Amino acid sequence: MRRDLIIKLLAPVMAVMVFFSCDDGSDNLNKEKELRLLKQYLEANNITVEPESSGLYYILSKEGSGTNPGINDWVIIRYTARLINNRIFDTTDESTAISNNIYSTSILYGDKRMEIQQMGLTGVREGLLLMKEGGRASLIIPSFIGYGSDGMGSVPGYTTLIYDIELLKVITDAEAYEQQMIDEYIAGYADSTHLTYEKHESGMYYIELQEGTGEGFTDESEKASVYYTGALTDGRVFDSNIGGNPFIFDLGADKTIPGFEEGVKLLKIEGRSRIVLPSSIAYGEEGSGDKIPGYTPLVFDLRLVDIQ
Repeated sequence: MRRDLIIKLLAPVMAVMVFFSCDDGSDNLNKEKELRLLKQYLEANNITVEPESSGLYYILSKEGSGTNPGINDWVIIRYTARLINNRIFDTTDESTAISNNIYSTSILYGDKRMEIQQMGLTGVREGLLLMKEGGRASLIIPSFIGYGSDGMGSVPGYTTLIYDIELLKVITDAEAYEQQMIDEYIAGYADSTHLTYEKHESGMYYIELQEGTGEGFTDESEKASVYYTGALTDGRVFDSNIGGNPFIFDLGADKTIPGFEEGVKLLKIEGRSRIVLPSSIAYGEEGSGDKIPGYTPLVFDLRLVDIQ
């Protein structure tokens, strides 16, 4: 029993020592500097918690009353990430990004839905698995469970990170949660606008906003010229060409996601519609980039301006 206790107490120290004794020269100097800065940060902030066996420092600020996520679960989180010198380099909060001069139009700010096992940082994955739904915590992540010796973007190599995270929701069934998002959106939209909708066999919901006065599509080889705005069901816009040039694409050429083309083909010239697409005819279980996670339904407002 005593031997097990000693091993448990020594494990975090051994993890740090292994990492900080692997290489020579400048690598060793960088590792020693990171360790020194981490020690100074812990002392300056009166942090006395012991690290986990991996080297992660887990500091709970609100326990939460929900369940712990599993490695195969999805979560909805809010977070702000800092370097050890407190410089913010990433956040889900738009106002925080703006005030810290890191705002980017390529990022969709707001609550983030992610699959835990697909998260890039080992330290973040481990920290979330320790949390409960509704909880908040700070994660101090040494570089060997962070971005390592190479760093990433504005994060230099051998840099300890601090993530302040709130775990809003644990999702055990991503497909069922997607259907819930669709059902809630359709119900709310129908109640607020009193417009009717058609559900197609593909799963697409089609809502006609303006019938259109021109021709419709008669040939699979035609080109469509479209203005569109794409959003999530919570209203956050991820793409739009309003104010620019129309999007022109060949029908049947796999130039768009299947549901987008299906919706456009129902329009007449100068017709307008709103379509709601399940991920099965959008970006699927993989999603697309940082803006659209897997199992994400999409909402498009369409206007057909020409058929060529």
